[in-house]
Amino acid sequence: MLPIVIGSVTESSGKSLVWLGMGLRLKADGFKVGFFKPLGALPTRVDNMLVDEDAVFLKTAIGEEASMESICPVVLTEELLTSALKGEVKMSQVRDKVLTTFSGLSRDRDVMLVHGLGKLSGGSLMGISELDFVNEVNARVVFTDRFENLLETLDGFMYAHGILGDKLIGVIFNLVPQGKQKYIKNVVSPYLKSKGVDTLGVIHKDPVIGALPVREMVKALKGEVLCCEDKLDELVEHFMVGAMNMESALKYFSRVSNKAVVTGGDRSDVQLAALETPTKCLILTGGFYPNDVILSRARETETPVIVVKKDTAWAVEVCEGLASHLQRWSRVKLPRLREVTEREIDFPLLYKKLGLSPKRPR
Repeated sequence: MLPIVIGSVTESSGKSLVWLGMGLRLKADGFKVGFFKPLGALPTRVDNMLVDEDAVFLKTAIGEEASMESICPVVLTEELLTSALKGEVKMSQVRDKVLTTFSGLSRDRDVMLVHGLGKLSGGSLMGISELDFVNEVNARVVFTDRFENLLETLDGFMYAHGILGDKLIGVIFNLVPQGKQKYIKNVVSPYLKSKGVDTLGVIHKDPVIGALPVREMVKALKGEVLCCEDKLDELVEHFMVGAMNMESALKYFSRVSNKAVVTGGDRSDVQLAALETPTKCLILTGGFYPNDVILSRARETETPVIVVKKDTAWAVEVCEGLASHLQRWSRVKLPRLREVTEREIDFPLLYKKLGLSPKRPR
């Protein structure tokens, strides 16, 4: 069994994308793959049981056979953190639970893909850091980071290489703007190669993968859907706020497609303007309901209308702050995820460095 930890320099770096994309390819190549997340930072409840949202997604979207508790044995909550700070939780017990669960889950698996916490130091408070885990199970490591602060990213990659040595098999640049891909391939990657670090992938910033399903927005906003519930799996790539007159709103909204428009529930002029342009959903704030004309037009354009009780600023903050994790993706994104990772991760190089060969011809 080969354990591979997906680590990162910063939070929201796209670890989940690499974790799942790599797993789908390994499965397609005939490997028995297990997914594991030692410590989960995305608590939710399913059937009154505390679980991690990434585990829920793996179980429901790709049919992972392991239980959600096995995929992620320790879910971090404020209560658990407080107990740890008070000394009410024995760190040795947390460590043992993580390692015992991993050992059981990895039986009869060819590869175990492990989702890191964000940094090598992540998990130290709970008694088992990412680095501890890597050393304990003798894992190989792939580091990834979003293309945002190149200096910070390269510092992080080089620091990880210094600590991990040969255990770091390579790095992946994630969420890269189109104009920067050649720069990474022609300038940055050769530099890293000269320092002993291979670049395993340059994944561009894909609008579909980064999009948010309307259904997830409804859930986060605790909104009421008034029409077109069959369109809740549509993907929103942009958010726009409507707070102008109708003429200005038409010009403003027509510039962007695949968007959600957030506006006051009493602004029927702005609502109508939004419905005359390519809009994935209309979010009405303040607890106000639309008139019959708006609802009729929304049904004609097959645009879900969502009413939320709080104000526009709150709704925008919630939508933009939704975490970039697996739950955001939904099943409809899986084909695109598979396509992007197949194209932009260098799997032949990855397999070579891991000593793997596909078990199934492609």
